[in-house]
Amino acid sequence: MMIHQKTSTSAGLAIASAFFLLTACQPQTPAVETPAAPVETATAPAAADGCTAKVERPWGTGGYRVKAWTSGETCEAAVVTLAAYGSDGLPIYGWAGAAQFLFLLNDVKTPEQMQTGLNEWVGGDNLEPDLTGTLPPWEETEGQPKRAEFPFMPNMEKDAYEALRQSNLNMLCYPQGMESQLCLALHPSEGGAPAMVEEIGLQLFPG
Repeated sequence: MMIHQKTSTSAGLAIASAFFLLTACQPQTPAVETPAAPVETATAPAAADGCTAKVERPWGTGGYRVKAWTSGETCEAAVVTLAAYGSDGLPIYGWAGAAQFLFLLNDVKTPEQMQTGLNEWVGGDNLEPDLTGTLPPWEETEGQPKRAEFPFMPNMEKDAYEALRQSNLNMLCYPQGMESQLCLALHPSEGGAPAMVEEIGLQLFPG
């Protein structure tokens, strides 16, 4: 009986030791971290463009074109852009201004009104083309003896002005404020020279 008891105790110790060694040799399983929920990046909402209008039409012959468009959250805060393009599609003139300071556009409240106003602002698509030959004679311009009641104000000397009148070039006039319009002359590409747009001067409005 004593031998059996000793043998059983020794066997128990051996089993316990083997279990301890087996446990110690097992690789440790790393703790699995639960990924944090993604944090959404706050982004500002895109500004609404609530007053868009666009006009495009030919300017003279040879593939020249004029485009005008507006953009802005409201029509009261809209910006008007005017651009002229050569026959190759590249811009040859550009201008921009705030609609609230422009004749025909300053009281616009809706996109529909802006579209109508923009059509008139660039001269109307049912009008005869403007030509520099229709400019008043030099003697009737601002500062001259026969000054008209609402005179044209050239930004060039007499010889250059009269040469433009004689050339009878295509012309575009658009309001650049509340009391006058700016007139442009289109010099088409000729003899290898690129096309050019020239600012002639201002025509005062009645009133």
